[in-house]
Amino acid sequence: MRYLIAFSICGILSVGCGGVKDYQPIPRGPGLFMPSVRTVGPEPVYARTRWVRPPEVLPERDSESSTSAALRETPSLRPVFELSLRNTTLEETARVLAATARYSSYTAPSIANEKISVTNLGTIDELARIIESKARVQVVVDHENREVRFLAAQAEQPRLFDE
Repeated sequence: MRYLIAFSICGILSVGCGGVKDYQPIPRGPGLFMPSVRTVGPEPVYARTRWVRPPEVLPERDSESSTSAALRETPSLRPVFELSLRNTTLEETARVLAATARYSSYTAPSIANEKISVTNLGTIDELARIIESKARVQVVVDHENREVRFLAAQAEQPRLFDE
């Protein structure tokens, strides 16, 4: 066993101490390189930085400033619908009108079975005014709560003095 270890150490030392050749690169002939040809222009280069203004504190708003007045004067953008109903109850009319804007509907039981025919074009608010004048009922379109209500018309209060 001792001979085997001694023999393997001598073999490793003899192989490791062998002569080392200097590195010689493989000679190659002159290469042929074609010039690059583009069929389209170069890609656009985008800057990775931008000039921006430093953050500033916004001025305080007045409680009843021009912005709130401007918002009250600005008309709301509502889609235009065509409403064509023939001899339908006010309850069904309320459902159809509310469904145009995906609102819920309510109809007072005292007027629910009255019949109406409507063929008109307009926004949900305009159609509500038309139905209100034809059926002589009160139509409330509540955009905040997303609801359309058909209520019995209120009796007009008598006026004591001309205004």
